[in-house]
Amino acid sequence: MNLWTTNLHGIYIKYEQATRLIWKNCFNAHTVTSEFRHMGHETIQVISQPDRIKQIYLSLVRSAKNEVLVIFPTANAVRREDAIGVIDELKKAKDRGAVVRILTPEDDFIRDKLDTIKSTGIKVREIETPTDAKFKLLIADRKISLVVETADDSKSDFYEAIGLATLSSSKPTVLPYVTIFESFWREADLYEQAAESDRIKDDFVNVAAHELRNPITPIISAVEFVNRDFTNIARALEKTADTETKRKFDNIRTNLAVIMRNTKRLMQLAEDILQVSRIQSGTFALNLQHTNIGSIIDTTIADIQKKYQKAKPDVTVRFVPSPNVDANNLQFYCDGPKIAQALFNLLDNAVKFTKAGLVEISLSQEAKELIFAIKDSGMGIDLFLKDKLFEKFAVARSSGGTGLGLYLCRKIIEAHGGRIWGQNNMPGPGATFAFALPIDLMPLDATTNAEPETTNSATT
Repeated sequence: MNLWTTNLHGIYIKYEQATRLIWKNCFNAHTVTSEFRHMGHETIQVISQPDRIKQIYLSLVRSAKNEVLVIFPTANAVRREDAIGVIDELKKAKDRGAVVRILTPEDDFIRDKLDTIKSTGIKVREIETPTDAKFKLLIADRKISLVVETADDSKSDFYEAIGLATLSSSKPTVLPYVTIFESFWREADLYEQAAESDRIKDDFVNVAAHELRNPITPIISAVEFVNRDFTNIARALEKTADTETKRKFDNIRTNLAVIMRNTKRLMQLAEDILQVSRIQSGTFALNLQHTNIGSIIDTTIADIQKKYQKAKPDVTVRFVPSPNVDANNLQFYCDGPKIAQALFNLLDNAVKFTKAGLVEISLSQEAKELIFAIKDSGMGIDLFLKDKLFEKFAVARSSGGTGLGLYLCRKIIEAHGGRIWGQNNMPGPGATFAFALPIDLMPLDATTNAEPETTNSATT
């Protein structure tokens, strides 16, 4: 998308430069309105009268026999041209057998109009023109070009919006415009193909994540039942079991733990993929509720300790609230499960990259923000990742993983109107990741019904 837009901008600039060069070299555009430069039977004319421009505009479309190529620089231009009858004439040209192709930006106000145009067989491609786009282009039968300057795109009236126009039947002038149009068209085709590929990929990932999650849930339940029943059986038999039998019991426990651990990893992967899919499809939403932040922190620490109690026995996770914050009594509006997910992801990274030492969570309040900070004494932030920490699929070269955790953290925090950042500890080892949440965030229904004195403050 960015590359396509960049290429398009370069082409458009060349397009404008070519038009300005014609006006500058061939004519004094401020004084000449109907002079001709003759090149055999070829002419170039600069026109300043809006009535004359409209007449030529419609006449060119009406007289086209084989092909009409049009570039509208803005969505407003489409509306203005429709009002003066250009769109109807393009439909008639298509009915006469001419090939009609249109390049135009789209917005919500003209999408239905463009869909109607497409239904007639006219080919339309969406483009993103630069914000300073000034010219619309019409080419009839690859023999005549009309370029119309946009003087004020905010105007709804065709006559008030346009400036000068150049009409040319000169092959050295018309053919470069044809080349510019075809360049636009190829870029638009490539973009549409890429967008369709992205859509298919996103649909597949979404379906795959759902299909992956569906069998994982019963597997987790089955392993929990088996583990419970086995524990009861082992407890009854181990008193009389010989050494070999006890060893087998230990192996079974270990294997069940491995199954459970890796199944939960698969479940987390499926959940992460689904979250990303919702973000990309625009269905990611918050469920804001009055939440006790101390409870979220305590539960998240307990989950992390349970996950790493055997793998990281030399890592201590500790919560250190600021003196001005009573976490156990602090309540504010947020999506509790999603904030817990973000906090878990940050803690998980901190513990994973700390061989031994302390991982410290702090909570403070500054103005109308709550600041959560997770400080570790691990290996610090890989310089390779420094500038793309919170981007999708950004993974440290030595760590593995999916690269979705920090990306989801950023999206969750930003959806709350907050901000997130990370930096290496200076001085000392490790890194600190922090995020800030507004304490005056409220759902619409709470805002409507809340008392005036409590709508902009956290409850402590």
